[in-house]
This record gives sequence, C-alpha cells and structure tokens, in this order.
Amino acid sequence: MKNQAPFLNVSSFAMEEVSREILETSTPPGSPFLSIYESEEAGGLIDPETEEYVQFLNELYDEEFNETLYGLASEAAALYEVRFTHEYRDPGIVGYEAERFLNQHFAPLVAEAEAMLGSLATELSQRDPKSLSEYEIGEIVDRYKPSIEPIPNFEDFLRKLKKTFRKVAGKAVNLAKKGISAVAMAGLNKLIPLVKPLLKRVIESAIGKLPSQLQPIAKKLAERLPFLKEFEEDNYSTGNSPLSESAGLSEISQIQYEFDRHIADVLFAHTEIEQDLEVSQVLTEQQAPEIYPLAELDNARDHFIESLQQMKEGEDPTPHIENFIPAILPALRIGIRLMGRKKVVNFLAKFLGRLIQKFVGPQHTQALSQAIVDAGLRLIQLEATFEDESHAASSAVAATVEETVRRVATLPDYILENQELLEGFALEAFEQAATANLPQVLSEEIYRKRPDLGEARNLRGAWIMMPRGRQKRYKKFSRKIPTRITPHKVSAVETFEGIPLEEFLEEKLGIEPGEEVEAIVHLYESIPGTRLTDISRLEENNPGLSTQDGYEQLHPLTTNASGILLGEPQLGRDTDSRYLVDPYTTEVGQRFYYLEIPGKRPLMASAMPGRAKVRSATKSRVIFDFPKNEIKFLLFLSEIRAQEIAVKLRQHTHVGVVMANLQKPIERGLRRALTDSSGKLKIIHEAVTPDQWVNALQRLPSLVPQVLLGRLNEWILKGLSDYLKQHSGEFIQAAADTADGVTLLITVENPPGLPQLRQVLKGRGISLPSLKMSGSTPDVKIKVTPGYAHE
Repeated sequence: MKNQAPFLNVSSFAMEEVSREILETSTPPGSPFLSIYESEEAGGLIDPETEEYVQFLNELYDEEFNETLYGLASEAAALYEVRFTHEYRDPGIVGYEAERFLNQHFAPLVAEAEAMLGSLATELSQRDPKSLSEYEIGEIVDRYKPSIEPIPNFEDFLRKLKKTFRKVAGKAVNLAKKGISAVAMAGLNKLIPLVKPLLKRVIESAIGKLPSQLQPIAKKLAERLPFLKEFEEDNYSTGNSPLSESAGLSEISQIQYEFDRHIADVLFAHTEIEQDLEVSQVLTEQQAPEIYPLAELDNARDHFIESLQQMKEGEDPTPHIENFIPAILPALRIGIRLMGRKKVVNFLAKFLGRLIQKFVGPQHTQALSQAIVDAGLRLIQLEATFEDESHAASSAVAATVEETVRRVATLPDYILENQELLEGFALEAFEQAATANLPQVLSEEIYRKRPDLGEARNLRGAWIMMPRGRQKRYKKFSRKIPTRITPHKVSAVETFEGIPLEEFLEEKLGIEPGEEVEAIVHLYESIPGTRLTDISRLEENNPGLSTQDGYEQLHPLTTNASGILLGEPQLGRDTDSRYLVDPYTTEVGQRFYYLEIPGKRPLMASAMPGRAKVRSATKSRVIFDFPKNEIKFLLFLSEIRAQEIAVKLRQHTHVGVVMANLQKPIERGLRRALTDSSGKLKIIHEAVTPDQWVNALQRLPSLVPQVLLGRLNEWILKGLSDYLKQHSGEFIQAAADTADGVTLLITVENPPGLPQLRQVLKGRGISLPSLKMSGSTPDVKIKVTPGYAHE
C-alpha cells in the first residue's frame, strides 16, 4: 500500500488523482612528538609520547564535568532568552550584546577560577616535583578555599575545576619525573588563560553561536597512531564523519574535549616557548565567526510563517521556501551536507512548494487551522485568538518543511546524487514529516489503506511549536494523555542510562513497588537548539516540571515506551542509543515524556549547604584502566536501595540473598556498558580517544564483549560477596551517613586477558583464545563511600 502517495495532492483534505509530473525537475550533479619507533604488528610508526598524550586525555575527560558545563550553559541560555530574544533585530547585534552581558555575568567566576589556578600553581612550583607525591598534591588542592561565596552553579564549576587541576598537576609531576618534559610544572601557570576561552565556548553554545569547526582528536593524531587513522577512515566510510549528527560527542562534551586537549598540548610542550605558542593559538582560535544560526532560523521561520499567512489563493509558495531552506541548514549539524548541493536544494524548494500548496492560502489555511483546533490547540493555548489559530496552521506547515529538509539531509550521497532515488526518498521524507506535524488532513479511506500516515489516530492530537512568540525551542503534543501506571507497564520501560522506569519512580518519586497510580502524560519533541532544561523552564504551567532539576523528570519517548504507556507506538521515536545515555544530549526530532502524577513530588536530599537536590537513582559505570591493568566498576545505590541492603545486613540475612538483590543492577550496568552504547563507559588507553569509547568495544569480535561481561559479572559477585561477609559494618556505616545513597567502588586488579585486549585495541592481531580471560582469578578490591562517587 505504501506505493500510494496521498500527500502529492490534497484538496480540502480529500484525495484526488494527479500525475507524476510534479517530480519532473532538473538532474542534480552528481606539537611535535619525539621517540618514534616502528610497530611491526600495526605496520606503521608509533610514538610513545603520543600514546601517553592520548592516555592522559582519557584520564582527564570527566562526564561529571559535562553536567557542570551543561548547568552553566542552561543558566546562560535562560538569561539570554529573558533579556534579548524578544527583540526583532539583527542576530549579530543581539548576539554581540548578549555575549557582552554574559561575559560580565561570568566575570566573577572567571576571576575566581584564575585566582585558584594561579594560587595552586604557585604553591606547587615551590615544591621539588621529584619528591612530590600524589597524596601531597591532593592535600594542597583540597586546602584551597574560594575567596568569595559563589552561587551554586559557580561553586560546582570551581569544585570540578579543582578536580581537573589535581589530575593535571599529577601528570605534570609524572612527566617531570620521567624526564619527558622539564617544563611541565611551569605549564601549570599557563593553564590560567584557558579558563576564559572555556567559558566563552559555553556562552556561545548557550546563545547558539556557530563555533569554529572542531576536528576530532583521532584525526589530529591519526598520522602518529595507525589504529586511530584506520578508525577515522572507518567512521567516514560509514557516514559517521564529524559533519554527521551521530558523529563524535555532544556539543557540551566537545567543549570539555577541546579544553582537555588545550591542557594536554600545554603540558606536553617541550619548552616554555612552545607552551606560550599553544596558549596563544587557543586564544586565536576563539575568534569565532559572527554567525548565529539558531537566531537566524528563528527569524527566517517567523518570516516564512508570516509569508504563508499573507499568501493569496493559488499563489506559489516556492520562492518563500527558497528563502527559508538556507536558514534551516546551518542550524543542523548535518545541514552542511546540503549547503554545497545547490541543485538538490533547488529541487527540494520546488518539490516542497508543490506539496504544501494545498495547505496554504486563505481557504486552505482556515481549514487547516480548524483541524489543529480540533486536535487540541486550546488545551495548550487557552486564550487562542483567530490570529493564533492561523499562525498555528502556518507554523505546522513550516515545521513540515523543516523536518523534510532535515530528513533529506541525512540521506547518503548516492541517493542525493541520483535524481530518481532522490525524488522517491524526498517524497517519503515529506510524508513522514507531514504525518508528524500536520493534523489528520486525509480521508479515512486513505488512513485505512496507509496506516503509516497516521500518528496516534486514537488520540487525534497535533505537535505545536513552543513557546508562543518568535523564538521556538521545542514542540509540544496538544493532548494531555491520561494513563494508569501499573507495575507491569513500568517494568518494561527504560529511561536514560537504561534505568527501568519502575526503579526511577520508586527511587526518585517514592512510588511503592506494586503501587498503581493515575498519571497524565505530557509529550515533547526537540528541534534545533533544544535543551531539556529549556522545556522544563518554559513549561511554567506545569509545576512539577518547571522546578529546579525538573528536566530530570523527562524521559525518552521511544516506540517501546509509547506503545506500553500510551498504546500508540507510532508516537514514539527511536534514536541512536548514545542519546539515551544522559539528558544532556538531544537529537533533533527526539521525543520525550513527563509523567504528572497527582500527589507525588520528587524526593529531595541535601546537597551543598542550604541547597537541596532531587535524589539520585541507582546507576553504574565501568572504567577500563589499561595502564594500571585494572577494571573498575562503580555501582551507586540509591538511598532506598542502600537502606534495603543495610537492613538485611543488620539482620544478618544470608549473604546470598543480599547478592541476589545486587545482581540485577550489576548485570544491567555491565551489559549496558559492554554490549550497548547507552551505558556508562570510560576507557583509559593509549590508542582510544574519548569520542571512541562508545564504539571501541563494538569493533571487537562479538564474542569478546560477551565473554568479558560474564567474567566481570563472576569476579564482581564473588568479590562483593566475600567483602560483605567480612566488612558488612562498613556498608552499614556508609548507609547511615546523611549523604544521598552509597557508592561501591569495585576494582578488579590484573584480570587475565586484559593485556591482550589492550593490544587488540591498538590494532594488533591476537588469537581469539587469548581473549577468553580465563586462568588465574584476579584480586578484587572494594571500597564503600557515602553518597555518589564518580571515579
């Protein structure tokens, strides 16, 4: 049935036969490193210093720092929107004024951070690096106290920056002791000028300023490390280039990544002159072009919607689309793929012009407006006027055009270069976009024959661009959907990090196991520039969502979640699993839901003095530290889980029963990290950069991660069982602390097979039997700490 194309002609929302002539368009055209030695296995030059450089980048990269930078960016974005986005002025002028204002806002933080780094660097420079221990470095860093009382986000940034400096100082001492860099300690002072560029990038991210093109570290080092070169070439051959939406890291991760690289470049420089040159280069790189793609898109979208509203009956919308598409592309990370394909863009403009013609003009706009009102517009905009209804109709058409362009931009080159294929796939892209953004505009007969063209036909809702006004930051489904939350439903749905929704609701909202509750489901969709904090902040009429950390109550609306919770799987959107790791990264078109449960509010725990934070759910992290020949498994148990275990230990419950309770989160965390890219994984290795952690293990023979999963699960369970039998009091004491939850830091030392796995990740051939990780039993060391410990 899919060979029918009903959207090719819609007249007054009824289907008529048309010819294929609308598709007849023109055909589109087609730092220097030393001590290099030869690697026989990899077949190329290997540089030990470069390997140590990459290893240090992995040690330095900290996912917790991403959370801090995300908080600063969200704070800056909120200030920007309140003060600058309501004026219809040139984006360059507004952007310039916004940057000045936000630079002033963050000036106290910059000053305090620079003072802290300067003070710590000065104190360490007075010590002999050859006699300075890691413990002494930690004591010096921990002793430092800010000269002012910072606000919460600032305080969090300074605390994470201290953690980073501690790692950097330790590495500087290590390089000095090894004789690799005689000026490494002097480089600590050179880190001070790097703070301002870091926060400048955060500000640019918040206001949607286009940054300079960042190259992945793997590409920068590929000539030194043959395996990285092979990895990078594989990425390009499979479409995962830095230009694709799915490539590398999120924008916030890239900001930290860039900061880490600048630190490493300074630290590994061989002379102070080289260090000064590295710093100078960083400051030069900060001269980003004055381009604000999100603001340009806001203006262009608003102008396009206004043009559609003013169109006369029968007028061709193609010229307006031709003006709109160039503003869409820069706002998409993948949009650059079409910016150089003029004939493809021209084809799209003409193609879309004909497809949307039956939805614009006075007569069709009025009919579309009524359909959107019937789909629940007034449930979102209670006082919607006639102008609001007309605007909503044109906005829905604009959203359809935007999504069609985005979908076409993701098509591989061979389709974009083939006219017949392009026409077919462009039509499919439009049908999918129209299905998502337009209310039910076709006849019942068509929907019966083409059920794929109907999203949630039983709910009869529509996706509305939000908030009201010129600047749009997300879409919201017009219907609030009542549902009954049952244990059966929530046990089969997962949220971020693969956490079962059942556990999330119990550990963060206090819903008892087996309890059934009524809920109202609110649905949202991301557009270019969306942060989940935007949704939570702008949903002012939703008290449970617009609170501090309210964005943590948003969950990914996958087809599975939508099918189970709503009975409408087509309302969900499946996405790359990397967008399910945490709420700090969203993909354009990704959908989310919020559960409004009457009488339930997030459980709070004390964080910093005078500040409360929503309790954390159970989660885990796996760290492969190849230089130390160890694997760490960090299991954070929520306050509820920790107290359950503590009660059993106090009652001297058989340890097997306790381990049965712990087995589930352990196995889930290991499986997510080792076999699914939605888990938390860190790899410290000389030939795998942080942007490759997700895919590194997937490049191994499929049997290897499964074997690794089984062996780690066995070692951890046995080690933890022995620990709890002998040291149960330590866990009970940690659980009694006022901190939120308990963290188990489990270290598997010298596991068999890990050295061989290290060689495989460097691209060296190893026999499969050597990776079975069998033989001697490794030592398992366990430490229990109150609260959440990241590393």
